[in-house]
Amino acid sequence: MSVPDLTLAPLGFLELDPPTLISVAGEAGFCSVTLRAAPAVPGGIHYPLRPGSAELRETVARLTDTGVGVLQIELVSLHPATDVPAVRALLEAGAELGATRLVVSGDDPDLFVVSARLAEIADMADEYGVTVDVEFMPFRALGTIGQALEVVSAAGRENVAVMVDALHLARSGGTAADVAAADSNRLRVLQLCDAPLVAPAGDLLATEARDGRLLPGEGALPLDALLAAMPSDTIFVGEVPIAGTSLPPLDRAQAIFEATARVVERRRQRPE
Repeated sequence: MSVPDLTLAPLGFLELDPPTLISVAGEAGFCSVTLRAAPAVPGGIHYPLRPGSAELRETVARLTDTGVGVLQIELVSLHPATDVPAVRALLEAGAELGATRLVVSGDDPDLFVVSARLAEIADMADEYGVTVDVEFMPFRALGTIGQALEVVSAAGRENVAVMVDALHLARSGGTAADVAAADSNRLRVLQLCDAPLVAPAGDLLATEARDGRLLPGEGALPLDALLAAMPSDTIFVGEVPIAGTSLPPLDRAQAIFEATARVVERRRQRPE
């Protein structure tokens, strides 16, 4: 099996600071990581990498030592009170790390508000050559691929895209056909994991997403169809927080890498 270029997501490894996550990812075979530099929920675990800080310098040094790159910085919540100017510090830190993408979520039911905040942040991100990835989640206000595509279109910026998460797509009622029907220029990143076909109760969707996923190939999600629907230049991210495991971080990362690589390689081996 050839080894695809894969990125390791921080979810499931939030006990690791960025330098340690980078080292673990590199040892496991990943070429890059996403870093949680802003909280996904109020008070959530994150690792601020402020420009000029010792933490940022250490992280840059670890990237140099390992050869691992940074794909994305996450997570900015889009809502009426989003502190857009504060996002510049994230982008400046990302620029030092070589990150090319910023992950955002939509957290207001008014999609006009979300698209307006997205446009502001996209303009700022463009100064740094950064693409903004909009992630939809069924337990947030921006919950479906249709809503995400609508917001991206309304923002009217070239440097924005929808990031597809296999679990979020399935749990929000989306399908591979919805992905195939989307403008391929607005899709680039696919987060891979697996899960049972039957969803848990609605109030448990966030719990499942945060610590109850399965390795790709161990569940019943239609991953092959989803991969076939994504553009040929898709970037693949392994995001598999596993509940109740006692495996050390490196063992977990290696398991994620191997399972994700097998699924991605199946796509490459299919005849065109």
